[in-house]
Amino acid sequence: MKKNNQTLFPNVDYRIYLSFGILLLVSVLFLLYQFTRHVDCDDANFIVHADEYVINRVVDYQDNTKGAKTWEWDFGDSTVVDKRQITFHKYRKPGDYIVKLKINGSCIHEKMITISSISQDTGYLPVIMSPNVVTVGENVQFNAEKQGGESWEWSFGETSSTDALGKTPVYKFKSVGDKKITLIVNGDIEHIAVKTIYVAPKTIKAKQKIDISSYEFEKPAEAFSLPRGAAQKDPLVDMLQYIPVSPKSKSKKDSLITEKKAPEISNEQFQLLLNQVAAQAKTKDDFKEYVCGNYDIPVVINDKKLMPFGQFCQSIMGKKIKITALRLNKDSKNCIQNINVQYKVKKMMIWIKE
Repeated sequence: MKKNNQTLFPNVDYRIYLSFGILLLVSVLFLLYQFTRHVDCDDANFIVHADEYVINRVVDYQDNTKGAKTWEWDFGDSTVVDKRQITFHKYRKPGDYIVKLKINGSCIHEKMITISSISQDTGYLPVIMSPNVVTVGENVQFNAEKQGGESWEWSFGETSSTDALGKTPVYKFKSVGDKKITLIVNGDIEHIAVKTIYVAPKTIKAKQKIDISSYEFEKPAEAFSLPRGAAQKDPLVDMLQYIPVSPKSKSKKDSLITEKKAPEISNEQFQLLLNQVAAQAKTKDDFKEYVCGNYDIPVVINDKKLMPFGQFCQSIMGKKIKITALRLNKDSKNCIQNINVQYKVKKMMIWIKE
C-alpha cells in the first residue's frame, strides 16, 4: 500500500517556500539590526560647550546618547560634516548658528548658539556702576549695564542670598568693611559680575561749635603742688597688713559655644534628592536639616510658577522629571532660603515644561 505525501498547497512549487523562508530570515535580521541601532530621540544626550562663544575660539561637541553608533555634526556655517563622537570647531564670523546632530542616521537634534565678536574681557560681563566708598546706614544707588539684560539678581555681600532684583536697586548697608557686590543677569551664573566697595563708618558731627575764646586752659603744675614738710608714713600701709586675703581660685576657661549650622549640600546632591522624590523614594522630610525645618520656603519653577517647597515635593511625586538647572540660596546658618529650579516632565514620550 503506497503512502501519499500531501502538503498544504500541493500545486505550489517548493522553490516558492524557499523564497518565503529566505525573505523571512532577511526580515528578522533587519529588525535585529534596527533594534541594536534604536535610539530614543527624546533622550538624546549631547553637549555643545565653550568657555566663550567668540569668533576663533574652540567650541567642544560631544554626544553621550545611549545606543548611538554613528554621528553627523552640521555646524551651521557651511563647513564639512564631522562624523566623530567627540569633536571641536571654530567659527570665523559672528552670528547665530544652528548646530544639527544626526544620530544613527535617524534622530536629528538642533541647538542654536550665538557667536560674538567681543570677548567677555572687553564687554561680555555685566558692568556694575556704584560708588567705591559708601557710608553705613545710608541709601546707596546701584546701576548696571548688560546688552540684552532682562532679569537682574543682586547680592550686596552681607547675606548669602539674593538681596535685590531690578536694574537700579537701592540698598542700605548695615555693617562696615569691604563688601563683595555680585550681579547675575538673565540667570547666567557662568558670567557673574563682581565689584568690591568699602563701607565706611558713619561720621559723628558736633552739635555745636566750641567757643575757643571761652575755653579755660589747664593750669601749670605748680598751682596744684602742696607745701613741703616732713615725710609721714601712710596709715594705709599698716591697715593693709590686717586685711584677710581670699585664696586664689582657679580660673575656668569659658567654653566656646559654636553656632549650629545646617549641613552642607551641593546643587548636584540636592538635584539627586529631588529625583528620588519624583521616584517616590524620598519625601520632603528628608530635606528637613537642609531647610532647617521650614517647608514653606519659596520655589521658583521654570521662571513662571511660585509655590512652597512642601507643595513642590508633592507635585513632582510619581512623575518622570529632567532637571536642567538648579540654584540654592542659603543664609549665614547654611539654611536654604529659596530655590530656583527648571525642569521638564515626560508626557506621551515628549519632554515638556510644566
